[in-house]
Amino acid sequence: MISRRLVIGLLGAGVVAFALYAAPVAPAFSPEARNAKLDETLRGLVEGRSTPGIVVLILQNGRPVYNRSVGVREVGSAALIGENDMFRLASMTKAVTSVAAMILIEQGKIGLDDPVSRFLPEFAKLRVRGPDGTEGPASRPPTIRELLTHTAGFSYNFINNPRLVDAYREARVTDGLDQPQVTTAEAMQRLASVPLGYQPGTGWEYSLATDVLGAVIEKVTGASLGAFVAERIAKPLRIQSFVFNAPETIRARFVQVTRPAQVTGALGTGYVAVVGPEAVPFPPTKGTANLDPNRAFSPTAYNSGGGGMSGTIGDYARFLQMLLNEGELDGVRVLRAETVQQMTQNATGNMPTLRGPGWGFTLGFGILTDPAAAKSRLPAGSYGWGGIYGTQFWIDPANRVVGLVMTQTAIIGSGAISNPIREAFYAAD
Repeated sequence: MISRRLVIGLLGAGVVAFALYAAPVAPAFSPEARNAKLDETLRGLVEGRSTPGIVVLILQNGRPVYNRSVGVREVGSAALIGENDMFRLASMTKAVTSVAAMILIEQGKIGLDDPVSRFLPEFAKLRVRGPDGTEGPASRPPTIRELLTHTAGFSYNFINNPRLVDAYREARVTDGLDQPQVTTAEAMQRLASVPLGYQPGTGWEYSLATDVLGAVIEKVTGASLGAFVAERIAKPLRIQSFVFNAPETIRARFVQVTRPAQVTGALGTGYVAVVGPEAVPFPPTKGTANLDPNRAFSPTAYNSGGGGMSGTIGDYARFLQMLLNEGELDGVRVLRAETVQQMTQNATGNMPTLRGPGWGFTLGFGILTDPAAAKSRLPAGSYGWGGIYGTQFWIDPANRVVGLVMTQTAIIGSGAISNPIREAFYAAD
């Protein structure tokens, strides 16, 4: 069950929510039927051998309305997974890095339309590789806005862009999930040496853009990304677990990473532990994700703004509640309300994004623009994201809901496992 400390903290958030917002739009089902459906979904995923363990926390008006931990934290162990366990957040780090960037924008230290090269000169003379394989100069460097929206022209190795993936491999570009010896400067130099996939601002591709954003934050602040997050986000929100370079002393708190036993990534096919560097198939793009679960404990690994942070489900819920409250939690303001409003509007129009039809992208999050096209029960305007190690969050402003699903089953945990849990919360009885 959920801890007393988390309940007290979230109840405080709920009082703020009730004071600032009108009554929510109530989902059309009873809490008992909803929770029974959720319980059934979680049990089916664990007992059906899709993942060894799942932790779920859902808040409404700042109050926990569903919290469950089902299964074990390690293959072959009897130790139960739980709310105080540490999870590699992977791309859920992007939301935190985006908020960190917006803090600096509020301070006037960076601007949304500043070129990246103002802060990182290595990105001043980028090249673009076209569909026919020919290269030419970029029309201009990408901007901070384009980093936030993934319209800068970068890619990921696991996205497997046929025009770029060979160049990324040859330059040993890291996706921020492996190569713990690589520094921020080395990671940026490697990325700047490979071509973009399109002229900045003219397309959308999920990418290392948020890692570049993290490097900008480090350059502007003169500190590590982790240090800035700790001081300007975690400390004000009374978050204790957010960490980029976890000490060995807390390794035992981390949930073991697994991957699907079958390369298809289908549910119910079993799982195996990932204990060291491994190239894991990424079926959506027919690519490969180079994962190293031990990177989380490396004292030298650069602070990947796109995927390097770890934390607990309760602490991440506090971060999300701050966003739902438009920048404030427990009387402490992290961002201005108008900044959060700006961050949570679709900024990519009808460009296709990674989540497919019905989804757009904001200054840091995926946003649901057409529930019917997305085949989702979430209301339009809901936003969120997931992480390749098996995590997902969503924020539903219409119903004042914050939802979190955490596993450490790579690839399928963030989508095939998390999506039915999310949708079950909105299922009619």
